[in-house]
Amino acid sequence: MKKKKNVLWVVLSIVFTLFFLITLIGGPIANNYSQIINMVLGVEGSKVIGDEGITYFEPDYTSDQQVDEGQKVVESVVANGAVLLMNKDNALPLKSGDKITLASINSSKFVYGGTGSGGMNTDGVDSLKDALEKDGFEVNPTMWSFYTEGAGKEYGRILASGSLNNYIFENSEFKVNEVPVSKYSSNEWDSIKSYGDAAVVVFSRVCGEGADLPWYGAGDADGNILQLSKDEKDLLAKLSELKANGSLKKIVVLLNAANAIELDFLNPDICGVDYGIDACMWIGEVGQGISAVGELLNGTVNPSGKLVDTYCYDNLTSPALQNAHATSYTNSKAKGLSFSEGNNEYYVAYQEGIYVGYRYYETRYEDVVMGTENVGEYDYASTVAYPFGYGLSYSDISYDSIAMEEDSDNLKFTVNVSNSSNVDGREAVQIYMQSPYTDYDRLNGVEKASVELVGFTKVDVPAGGSAVAEITVPKTELRAYDANTAGTYILDAGDYYFTSANGSHEALNNILAAKDYTVENGMTSDGNRDMVCQYNVPVQDNTVFATAITGNEIQNQLDHADLNRREGDNGDGIVYLTRSDWEGTMPVANITNGSYEAAYKMPASDDMVAQMNEVYTKNTDGEMPVVGKEGNLNLAQFVGVPIDGSIGIDGETYTWDDLVDQVSFNEMAKLIGQTYHSTAPVASVSKPATKDENGPQGITATLTGGGSSTSYTSEDLMAASFDAEVATAVGRSMGNDCLLANGKAYSGIYGPGVNIHRTPYSGRNFEYYSEDPFISGKTCSAEVSGIQSKGVYVYMKHFALNDQETARDGICVWTNEQAARELYLQAFEYPVVEASAYCVMTGFNRLGCVWAGGDYGLITGILRGEWGMPGFVLTDFSNNNNYMDVLNGLMAGGDGWDCNDGAKWTQKLVEYKDDPTVVAAMKEATKHILYTTANSNAMNGVSANMQVVEVVTWWQILIIVLDVVFGILAAFSIFMLVRSIKKNK
Repeated sequence: MKKKKNVLWVVLSIVFTLFFLITLIGGPIANNYSQIINMVLGVEGSKVIGDEGITYFEPDYTSDQQVDEGQKVVESVVANGAVLLMNKDNALPLKSGDKITLASINSSKFVYGGTGSGGMNTDGVDSLKDALEKDGFEVNPTMWSFYTEGAGKEYGRILASGSLNNYIFENSEFKVNEVPVSKYSSNEWDSIKSYGDAAVVVFSRVCGEGADLPWYGAGDADGNILQLSKDEKDLLAKLSELKANGSLKKIVVLLNAANAIELDFLNPDICGVDYGIDACMWIGEVGQGISAVGELLNGTVNPSGKLVDTYCYDNLTSPALQNAHATSYTNSKAKGLSFSEGNNEYYVAYQEGIYVGYRYYETRYEDVVMGTENVGEYDYASTVAYPFGYGLSYSDISYDSIAMEEDSDNLKFTVNVSNSSNVDGREAVQIYMQSPYTDYDRLNGVEKASVELVGFTKVDVPAGGSAVAEITVPKTELRAYDANTAGTYILDAGDYYFTSANGSHEALNNILAAKDYTVENGMTSDGNRDMVCQYNVPVQDNTVFATAITGNEIQNQLDHADLNRREGDNGDGIVYLTRSDWEGTMPVANITNGSYEAAYKMPASDDMVAQMNEVYTKNTDGEMPVVGKEGNLNLAQFVGVPIDGSIGIDGETYTWDDLVDQVSFNEMAKLIGQTYHSTAPVASVSKPATKDENGPQGITATLTGGGSSTSYTSEDLMAASFDAEVATAVGRSMGNDCLLANGKAYSGIYGPGVNIHRTPYSGRNFEYYSEDPFISGKTCSAEVSGIQSKGVYVYMKHFALNDQETARDGICVWTNEQAARELYLQAFEYPVVEASAYCVMTGFNRLGCVWAGGDYGLITGILRGEWGMPGFVLTDFSNNNNYMDVLNGLMAGGDGWDCNDGAKWTQKLVEYKDDPTVVAAMKEATKHILYTTANSNAMNGVSANMQVVEVVTWWQILIIVLDVVFGILAAFSIFMLVRSIKKNK
């Protein structure tokens, strides 16, 4: 019995001592992660004390009202953004009451949005069948049951498996997986006779974070997931057969994807088969706005969207696809480069330069028409199905006239459009520009596209009436970036052509007509020279656009990303695609037997490897900045004060720097190192904590407890509306969602996504607007204005040139500065300059060998120095990627690390507490974060007479109590064990 007692006290002593040690050691560790734990548990780690606070930003609605308002906004995006591509013999609109058949497995497995961190929960959204029935259609129940309950149920798209960090190189897991025609019975086909007013065929593709769509070696679509698969074509053939025998009247195709599906199947001359398709409409990814699809089909809504990407018969004609995916440096093994260990094995070369999307297809077409030397073999008509900016409606819209006026800073265009039909319509009126391609340009490597979108607006055009569109084009749109000689923006001498048309191709044909070219020269159709205005610049000017709005000189900042300008050993450099020699510079990838070899192959030099592995070296020399100074300034006093402004108190003037002087080193280290979906409270200046959330299609439910919210459309559908008011309404609605979120409001949103659709296969094209930087940037500006009007700061992402998912962690992007500035950065520039966007999220990628978040030229040189962005720069998720180093980022002008193990970055900063350079950079970062917070809804309830203090939360108290209890129990057990042993003796 005595031995049993000894055993009991031994066990209890061990157990309670173990628990005591766990709470003793785990308590401080948990406190290091208090922000994350507080977010997960939904508790506040700080509180505001003092007088009654001020409400700076209020929602427009109650929570219940916002649910209804959000629904209206999303439906408006779909209604204004859907693009009618083909409508033979006015097959659309259908009539309410028509009996229709939904065909294809995707009709029952509709794509509402993309996947990954930007994905939304749409479980409660209507199915396509339910939505169409609510809009008056009778939907074939037999076919629907086949897809949802019968033999067809087992089919449907198969996506790549794995986590967000499982990058798919072979892409063999992607499959369209349409139901084979052999799986249908006569019962399904016979049912169409009773529901034969129309077959609505849905072709869907879905993409998401972590994996690009494959264009070789994949699944069941001949290696190219954006082709129709054999089973999809077989379905069309069967429906065509039923149409031919009278069982079916019409075949209508809906393109339910944010990635540009190849459209060869719409043109019998291209695909060799006439599938009898009567109409085709692109609807993108509709979020919770699916009810608008039925309204578009029955004519309640007249389509008015325009394409924001070029739709081809064969996507592989894209020059960018000749160097996409990820390519290992040819000597990666010899140099010890590794994707899994150093994120430094892969690169991608933007060898196409500025010739992305319509900038390539239209420019080469013009050079063919003009008989330019070395244009090579190129046939526009067999390449492009529908051009950028194109879209039909149920009205008959025509462009009647264009006029131009000039003032000191702008060109102002007046465009008259008319509607000869009996259906009220809306028209997205676009202005395209052609700038001269001069001898100077050819000699100095300045490339010029034949047409560029430079303005747009949306007008209502009544039936039988007309409308006037007024569009202002700032003269800054005439600039071109000369990276090789002037090292800045230049204004070329010569004639600039402006026109308004239904898309880029019609615009170019108008310009060609103004130059006296006709179909006899190889044009696809004659243009309208009366719709063209000319503007002449007599002398080239290399200074007029060489100064930024900040007053700083604009100069090259990205030479390190250009293999022809980078300092160091760059081998033979790189040949970029140029319109002066299409044939000799067109990159060509080797795609055979399901394998892909990029057009441009290169080794990594020793200095490249060294630059990829470069780390900041500690320097304790110099004067230490003021830190933790006693004072009575608080953040609320600086609400609305510009970052270079000041306030007056009792006759004294104080700046933001004075406020930052009060912040302690430890507060700065935590504020910078731990910004995972939040920023920490700073008691010394009464800064409240903030909460941030994903994403581009609305705030999402994640680890941080975002909860449900409005599910908005894919961003390309927003852009396709060509309507700034629609985009602003989306932004304002998102802002209301953030204000009305359960618990404390969200103050920041990880979006919008502003990268470019460099190719149709990017995994996150649904999060980005377009292949074109102008429509991307202008749509983003409007959306940002709406979001930030509710005190929600945006993190536009992913800054910059993070245009693919494959090997995104650390991939080296090689490009020239003209392409970088005119395409990939311009989309970010508009919302910063025009809408005062507060923040950006940097990319995982490198520019050349320099991580984007640690690129001084990109962040300090361009983003802050030229564009004047005052807010803060946040990394993308930086948990496992050591190349996204806190010191490298700070030295470049970065401010916060999105990392749920942020304590590691905080601790690293502590190790540099005696480095004046690091501390000075930390103070700058702190100022940017404080400034952003001061202009956000996080200040609601806070005033200058109040104080923000940190509090001990219930879980922290629990840990302390458990620590004490287990300590007492352990001590008691040990005491009883010793006592028992002594008694036994």
